Amino acid sequence: MMTIHKLFFFAALLLAATAYAKPERPTTAIDMKNCVTAECHVKVKDYKVVHGPVNVNACDACHKVADVQKHTFTLTREKSQVCTFCHKVDTGNAKVVHKPVATGDCLPCHDPHGGKTAKFIRGGTTRDMCLTCHTDYKDKLKRKHLHGPVAAGACESCHVSHAGEHKNLLVANGKELCMTCHKEMGDQLKKAKVAHRPVVDGECSQCHESHASNFAMQTKAPPAELCTSCHAHEKIKTVATTAKHKHSVVMKDQACMTCHTAHGATIAKLMKDEPVDVCLKCHNVPVKTPDGRQVAAVSEVKNPKLNKHGPVKDGSCNGCHNVHGADVTRLLTKEYPETFYAKYNQDNFAMCFTCHDKKLVEAKDAEGLTGFRDGTRNLHFVHVNKERGRTCRACHDTHASGNPLHLRDTVPFGQWQMPIGFKKSDTGGSCAPGCHKEFSYDRKAATSQPATTEKKP
Repeated sequence: MMTIHKLFFFAALLLAATAYAKPERPTTAIDMKNCVTAECHVKVKDYKVVHGPVNVNACDACHKVADVQKHTFTLTREKSQVCTFCHKVDTGNAKVVHKPVATGDCLPCHDPHGGKTAKFIRGGTTRDMCLTCHTDYKDKLKRKHLHGPVAAGACESCHVSHAGEHKNLLVANGKELCMTCHKEMGDQLKKAKVAHRPVVDGECSQCHESHASNFAMQTKAPPAELCTSCHAHEKIKTVATTAKHKHSVVMKDQACMTCHTAHGATIAKLMKDEPVDVCLKCHNVPVKTPDGRQVAAVSEVKNPKLNKHGPVKDGSCNGCHNVHGADVTRLLTKEYPETFYAKYNQDNFAMCFTCHDKKLVEAKDAEGLTGFRDGTRNLHFVHVNKERGRTCRACHDTHASGNPLHLRDTVPFGQWQMPIGFKKSDTGGSCAPGCHKEFSYDRKAATSQPATTEKKP
């Protein structure tokens, strides 16, 4: 005996079957106002915006009866003319025509009955509709960063639908297209005195993906890889990757973008700021290197009260440093001793001799050569040109000092800041450092003091 639960179950199945049963095709002519009913063509008007003929039940605007008894229909005109009978699509002499437009195939893109907008675009967004044909872009849309119009599904922000003058049906070419949205960038470039070559050429796509990318700002690769894909001829990549001493910021994180701007700047080499200011963004405080060393802060280079070393005064850190990488410690372009004492030879002081005459150290007689002399005796020669000579750093600061000629007040010697005790006179001066007693010198009347009487700390 069937239970009450089974009766309810079969009753529900019967009702469902009845509700969704497809009605029999009419065998007689049907008034057009009866085409859309609860049983027939139910969804033809189920749109936010309904096509005009559908809205007024003028189905015969597009359809005509082929066989009344079979209730079959054909289009009133040739496929390419059904839409263009009302909608005049004039491609004029456009250089590029969308293929469906050229073949008169409107229906892959437009629903003839209605849609979410007056254009009756198929799918939830324009992007959904475009992807039905442009399937090769589906994988690209899985990337991490989508271009704004792509994310919004608004392909028409960059492309025209039917015909246009530019490749890929773009609304404009290259930079002109990008600047229609990126107006701030356009304003920046108007002020720029130096522009990146791809920007000058109007080829934003040389660095950026137009639809989606796995990298921030839709770039085609991480900064270091992207920049060196062009700048390899300048050997920057080779230097940065193979140099014995690497500048840590050059190839990691923002890499080139740490110091340079990508589009346009008011400073040469697309620097974000004056070179010294760019360097001080990191070097205004001590920096610990990957090998555990500590690079001292050099904030003194911006102190207006100090006397600056020539390259620093010119704002050119690269006067002494190779900013991308070097084979000499401290990223120096040439050798310069790190220690207080060093055996003298030209190679050890190659950095200094880039600008300074080596005679300052090699000539015993210094009249007319330097003011640091006792009579004519060259006191640079006395201090430096020996087996255990004092290096330039023993008396001079390489960046900036409160004294003339970049003389130090103190010099690091181990853990001790050793005072120099320099006093200037009209014709010479004296010093009383921790390495020897007070000695004086006079350019006019030699003091005839011994050449070496220093203690050896």
